Amino acid sequence: MQKQDQRLWRLMVQAVRPFPLTIASGKLLVGVSGGADSLALLHLLGQQLGANRLVVGHLNHQLRPEADEEANFVRETAASWHIPCIVKSVAVADLAKQSNLSLEAAGRLARYRFLAETAEIVNADAVVVGHHADDQAETVLLHLLRGSGSGGLRGMQAVSVVPGREQVVLLRPFLTISRTEIEAYCARHGLQYRHDASNEDVQFARNRIRHELLLLLQTYNPQIYTNLQQLAAITADEFAALQAAFSQIWPELLVDQGENWLFLDRAKFVAQRVAWQRLALRRAVQELRPFISEIGFATIELARELILAQKSGTQATLPGNLAVRVGADRLFFGAVDVGALGLVPQLVNDGAVPLPVPGKVALANGWVVEAKWADGVSAVEIQQNEELGRSFVAVSGDLWVRPFQPGERFQPLGMGGQSQKIADLLSNRKVDRDLRPLWPIVASADHPVWIVGLQMDERARVEENSLRPVQLICYRDEGV
Repeated sequence: MQKQDQRLWRLMVQAVRPFPLTIASGKLLVGVSGGADSLALLHLLGQQLGANRLVVGHLNHQLRPEADEEANFVRETAASWHIPCIVKSVAVADLAKQSNLSLEAAGRLARYRFLAETAEIVNADAVVVGHHADDQAETVLLHLLRGSGSGGLRGMQAVSVVPGREQVVLLRPFLTISRTEIEAYCARHGLQYRHDASNEDVQFARNRIRHELLLLLQTYNPQIYTNLQQLAAITADEFAALQAAFSQIWPELLVDQGENWLFLDRAKFVAQRVAWQRLALRRAVQELRPFISEIGFATIELARELILAQKSGTQATLPGNLAVRVGADRLFFGAVDVGALGLVPQLVNDGAVPLPVPGKVALANGWVVEAKWADGVSAVEIQQNEELGRSFVAVSGDLWVRPFQPGERFQPLGMGGQSQKIADLLSNRKVDRDLRPLWPIVASADHPVWIVGLQMDERARVEENSLRPVQLICYRDEGV
């Protein structure tokens, strides 16, 4: 092997430490576009590790007339080097429209999704891509122009995970190697790579930085590429220390989390330093939208200031069709079109609906209120009556499910007949202000019976001489 190739290999091995590129086994999925960087990466890995450890992955973005030819080139090159190859096509332009993303962002989303899925199919230990030192400098400058913090100024990482797939390792072994060195490697080995004409189009921000801004900055400082790479390395180490400290705080802030939502403790959030507040908001977006890597400072600040204001029921929009909804004691993060409504029972409208015994009333977002006879339920269980989603009541006559009326009062169980406004109960129980108007109430013709999930009325208490108690249940249909 030539000395230049030996040097490149040493730099690659050092860049992706502690991932062991040199282990005797283990499969790598190499993302290959057909350009100089990915072709050189595949060739060098093949020379050092052998074709049997590699699989090629190529995604056709369907954005250019020559895209099909490039896909065939990658397929044929892999075959000639005896390396398995998987090619897939995705209409990135359609994905951009559907997801409300730029072409660049949609392409990145599609690319990493393809690589992650393919890595799992072929049982690869890691995905390897050809981002190099010049790409790193451009990335840092791009993030700087967008007003990024330390998370953006650290640029790309040599060892990370595929966005949205924490179990798939992502390697960038060329991250300390320049484009010039890569092209020289291709020339030494007679590698005929493909040129992507879209890389010359200065309508794209990265291309404009590469072909215009960086050339201008070199007239101020010929070492601008090196200095930007050093900035990335220094910031990455400092950011790692910051994240390690924040990882001790995050569990204290996180109240609850589901597949597409999470709650943070508002009081604990407000008590944090500003830096931790910003990191908490970014972490919340990352948890729910792992593919989103760029969140503007103004967006974060608007959400943060809204949370700090002494007002509940407000909402701020975050990237990825997410919203943060400010409650009295909790912060809800979830899809804009769902909000917190799917996580608590809510009426479909402000009308009263009959609740037969036995029978059900459908609420919004799959919630149900059900009434049935409490036959076979022990007296002890009825007397305890402690579950929030269930209540045993003694009633005669018809039942209704409806909202509470302005100024309406009820007699809380165990308060000796004293009355309280239902609105005050909802406020005291920290129900968000805009969820209160459609909070379901089970009522008889004469008075409220059950403030659903919160409190039973004293007048519906089950006594020893009560005839046939009714069991009221509120639950969400798991299929919704």
